[in-house]
Amino acid sequence: MTQYLRTFPLAAGAVRDAAHAFAVAAFSLPERGVDVLVMWEKRLKDRDALSHMKYGQLEDMGISPEDALIESEKPFWRS
Repeated sequence: MTQYLRTFPLAAGAVRDAAHAFAVAAFSLPERGVDVLVMWEKRLKDRDALSHMKYGQLEDMGISPEDALIESEKPFWRS
């Protein structure tokens, strides 16, 4: 491997770039995963609250009961 890198100096940069990309992905993916879980939990709570609102509350927010029903029935993973 080292002979290959000596022969092709650009390959050393490519290996270094690949290692850097891997390290960034390895440390940022868990953070993104937590963000996704937090967002899903918020959607669940918001949609549950929306499903329990009365007509007057929905009207104050400018949401029709039909739109509230459609939104509250969406699965948590859909925006």
